[in-house]
Amino acid sequence: MKAIVVAYDHAHGIGAANDLLWQRNLPADLAHFKTVTTGGTIVMGRKTYESIGRPLPNRQNIVVSRSGFHAAGVLSVDSLQAAYQAAEHPIFVIGGGEIFAQALPAVDTVYATEVDATFPEASVFFPVLGPEWQEVSREHHEKDDKNLYNYDFVTYQRA
Repeated sequence: MKAIVVAYDHAHGIGAANDLLWQRNLPADLAHFKTVTTGGTIVMGRKTYESIGRPLPNRQNIVVSRSGFHAAGVLSVDSLQAAYQAAEHPIFVIGGGEIFAQALPAVDTVYATEVDATFPEASVFFPVLGPEWQEVSREHHEKDDKNLYNYDFVTYQRA
């Protein structure tokens, strides 16, 4: 299985200044991410890894980098194909923008958190899904004391 796990705003913005747009203002998204990816292989670009700052526990961490990047607890490879071949568990591509664009043609599921907001500072975007993608589930959540935005957990599958 190959899937993408992503969170984006109305304009499909996913990040700015090498960080998430709502980093500490949507903890439910981080909890959802952990639930979806635990026990799997997470594949990310170097900048995404650097924004996280450490290998995530209970997951095989693979970083795609053409610059020979290395970090303890992480498998570094030079291409998405090499990451797929090295994966020992179901694959979850977690970013960033370039990696998402490369991975989208090869995945069959997208787990999206759709944030009910627009962040003008966004500088990295997730591609708009085409007609070959079908929404198979949606779970709406209202903002609360900890989560500053309304959001939906949405699963898309390739038709």
